[in-house]
Amino acid sequence: MTVKDGTAPSIQTDRPATSPPDWQQSPEMFRLFVDEVQDYAILMLDPEGRVMSWNDGAERIKGYKATDIVGHDFSIFYTQEDRRAGKPQRLLALAAQTGHAEEEGWRVRKNGSWFWANVSITTIRNGDGRLIGFGKVTRDLTERMRVQQSLQESQRSLEASERSLRALSLHVLRTQDDERKRIGREIHDSLGQYLSVLKMKLDSMGSAPGLEKECAECVKLVEHCVREVRTISYLLYPPMLEEMGLNSAIPWYLEGFSSRSGIKTTLQIPIGFPRLSREAELVLFRVLQECLTNVQRHSGSQTADIAISCRENRVTLEVADHGTGMSQALFEQGGADWISLLGVGMRSMTERVRELGGRLEIDSGDRGTTVRATVPLEVLQPSGDGSA
Repeated sequence: MTVKDGTAPSIQTDRPATSPPDWQQSPEMFRLFVDEVQDYAILMLDPEGRVMSWNDGAERIKGYKATDIVGHDFSIFYTQEDRRAGKPQRLLALAAQTGHAEEEGWRVRKNGSWFWANVSITTIRNGDGRLIGFGKVTRDLTERMRVQQSLQESQRSLEASERSLRALSLHVLRTQDDERKRIGREIHDSLGQYLSVLKMKLDSMGSAPGLEKECAECVKLVEHCVREVRTISYLLYPPMLEEMGLNSAIPWYLEGFSSRSGIKTTLQIPIGFPRLSREAELVLFRVLQECLTNVQRHSGSQTADIAISCRENRVTLEVADHGTGMSQALFEQGGADWISLLGVGMRSMTERVRELGGRLEIDSGDRGTTVRATVPLEVLQPSGDGSA
């Protein structure tokens, strides 16, 4: 081509604009690229699994130089156990059948040390579809695996600690129940008796001239003390719960609660409601106490509705008020750990219900709060001596 002005001629080519760049058409360029990869072991295998090529990344990860490993069967990278089990041959067979095979597992370096590898094997076929070899890519994921193992071990330790704390918490609660029972009986049997004797003495002194008014006032004070002592002892551990069960203990407790707090209560309980296991009765009674205490202290509700139902071999205690509840946003903030939002008393009750194989649920909002405690129905079996 002639250029009149003396400038260099433009270069023209017949290669389409969509043709791949030269380095993609050059086997030498591709080989240089593979050799420069350091984080992956990239190698070629013949159809029988012998190593045909070896890059620098393979030497760094596996420890073999190309002169040490080319021509050897790739099963040398596997543990003795995997070789005996035929894993290398199975992976090649799977790749030949499906075109690709991938797995993670332990591999062995030249010095005998193990590393955790992600391995991908891909078939290579010629234009006629005949298998001419395999491409194999290996990445060392030992550090990632160790981090995962460490996290799993930490999770197991955390779960074990939580189980230990729950067991300790339940032990403390049982000990607390036993102590309440002992203190309640001692208050009723000792202090209650002393006050009763004192009332009798004051009654006898009431006829003495000039002491009628003072003795009458003292008698009223003693009567008040007797009622308070009896109430305290029964709240610590109501004897009728142990003797007659929830069917009698709950109405008695609700009557006293309404009298003390001014909060009206309603109760729905099935006719002929059976005696439950002592542990289930005690847990449900404690849940009722804790719920009504929260109603009185926090809700501002003037009413509380209590219902007990039996369905599908489970017993459900439900306590509902119509006061100020917890906002839904607060529950969402707590997420799966919403129990941490509750007070110590309700958290303890939650653990006790869980120990029985049950669950405790809370629905709370602008219209009030409803607490449901559900436990398996285990009817109390009569003892051999005829007592319940």
